[in-house]
This record gives sequence, C-alpha cells and structure tokens, in this order.
Amino acid sequence: MGQTILSNESLVTTTFVVNKSAATASCGKPGCAAAKSMLESIPVNCPAPTGQTCTFHIALDAKVSMTFKFREGAEGSGPIGPYEFLIDGAPPTLGPTDAHGNYLFERNVITQSEQNKLPDRQSYPASVITSTQSGNHTIDVKIVCRDDLREGGCEVTAHWSTMRVDVFEP
Repeated sequence: MGQTILSNESLVTTTFVVNKSAATASCGKPGCAAAKSMLESIPVNCPAPTGQTCTFHIALDAKVSMTFKFREGAEGSGPIGPYEFLIDGAPPTLGPTDAHGNYLFERNVITQSEQNKLPDRQSYPASVITSTQSGNHTIDVKIVCRDDLREGGCEVTAHWSTMRVDVFEP
C-alpha cells in the first residue's frame, strides 16, 4: 500500500504566499512540453535542532486555464497539466508526486480551441508532503503543460494562486 501515516507531529510555523501575477507555460509543436515558475522561490526554515527533521505540508490552490492546439486529423483529446514541486531542487520525499516532482491536476481535458470557445478557468488544488533536515530550505513551484498526445502544442496559465506551507516537528 502506498499510504504513509504521520502522527504525533506538532505545528511549529506557517508561511502564507499570495500571488496575483499570472504565469504561462506554452509550446507549439506536437509532443512538446513547457514549464514556467508560478511563484518566486519560497524560503522556509526547519527550526529543529541539528540532525533532527521537520515535515513540510505544502497546500497550493491556483486558478488555471489550459488550451491546446488541435491539429486537423488528430485523434487525441487534450494536453496534460501538472504542477512541479521541488524542495531544494528535489521532489518531495513523501509526495504524492512522481520522481520529477510532478503533481498531475489535468489529463486530456478538452478546453478552448478554435472550434469551441469554452471558458475554462478552474481552481486546481494540490497538497504535498516532504521530510527535511533542520535548516533553511527553498520551495519552487512551476506550472507545466505537456502535449503527450502530439496534438500540436499546449498552453497553461496559472492565474492568481495561494500557497500555505506548514512546518511540523515530531
């Protein structure tokens, strides 16, 4: 089973981030991928004594819109959209992300195209957990689009977003 239970942890600090700027990742070829930083690097401290660890719970909510360039004759149904979380340049240890820190929020979603002008600005939350050593750390979050179905490219925009980082100690 892929489940991890953390208990007897106490909340030590909380960091809030509010972002009113948009970040857009875009590419225009079949099978392409693009990534763009959503937030500036967020400094977070694990105040535990040297050699001890902390648990970071990172909760993100972003208003996201995604489009893809549908090429004539293509049979796919849309792009893939993950957030990429990196703590000190590495993916979260507990996840739930893949080995590259990707947290999938959309897969093959049909949104705006030249044929149908459907609005699509959705709130896509994400929640990840990592264990860290004592000291200062940096959290980076990117918005990503991948045209895995080779439609002709994709574009994803993270509009306003908020993030909360809770730091726990055993």
